[in-house]
Amino acid sequence: MTDEIYDELITSSFDGTYKDISKLLENEEALNYTVDDIVNQWGERIDSNIKRIVCPVDDKVFAAALAKRLGIKVTECSPYEGIMIDAEDLKPGDKVIIAGSAICGGSLYFSMYSLLEDMGYVVEGFAFIVEKVWHRGRYKLIDSITTTCKLGIVTAVKYGVTVGNFVRFDCRHNGLGIREFRVLSVQDKEIGVKWLDGPRPVEKKFPKERIIAISFNKLNWFKYRP
Repeated sequence: MTDEIYDELITSSFDGTYKDISKLLENEEALNYTVDDIVNQWGERIDSNIKRIVCPVDDKVFAAALAKRLGIKVTECSPYEGIMIDAEDLKPGDKVIIAGSAICGGSLYFSMYSLLEDMGYVVEGFAFIVEKVWHRGRYKLIDSITTTCKLGIVTAVKYGVTVGNFVRFDCRHNGLGIREFRVLSVQDKEIGVKWLDGPRPVEKKFPKERIIAISFNKLNWFKYRP
C-alpha cells in the first residue's frame, strides 16, 4: 500500500475546500497505513514516555488508532469549555500528543495546546491526517507555541500551496527541467514565484497545474495535491 490511498479514499468537493475522509477512517488497512505513516515520520524522535493522545471531542477514530499503535490511551478535549474526558490519571509533567483528523486554521488545536500547557502537561507534538496548507494552520501554531514541541507538526497528506512554501515545477517542456522556487503569492489558478531575471529577482506567474511537489523547508518534499 502506498500514499495513493489518500487520493483513492479522500474525496473533495466545493472546489477542493472540503475533504471527506470517512472512507479512509472506515478502511482498517488504510487507517493503519496512515498511522504507520505518521509514526515513521517521527522515527527515533518518538518518546516512549508519552502518556496520552489528546484529540478534540467527537474526533476520536484517528487518535484511537494512533494511541493503539503506541500502546497508550486517548483523552478527548473541549478546550473552549475546559473539558477533558478520561484524564483522571494524567498528572502535571506528563507528555502528550495532540491529534486530529485535519488541521485548517489551527485555532482549535492552539486552544487545546494552551489548555494542556496551563494544566501542566507537556505537548510533545501534533499529528493530523489532512493538512490544508493554504489555511496556514501550521504556521499559526508554530508562531504561537511558546515551548519546544519535540515531534513538531506531522501530517499524512497535504493539500494546496501557500506563500512561503517551496515548489517544484515541471519545466521540461521548455527545456528547463525540474525547477525549484519560493512562493511569493497565490491565486486561484496560478502562483507567483521568485524568479531571477537579470541582476535582480522578480515575481513570475506560473499555473498551479505545473506544480509537482511542495516543501516547507526544502528538506522534505511532498506530492502536490490541489
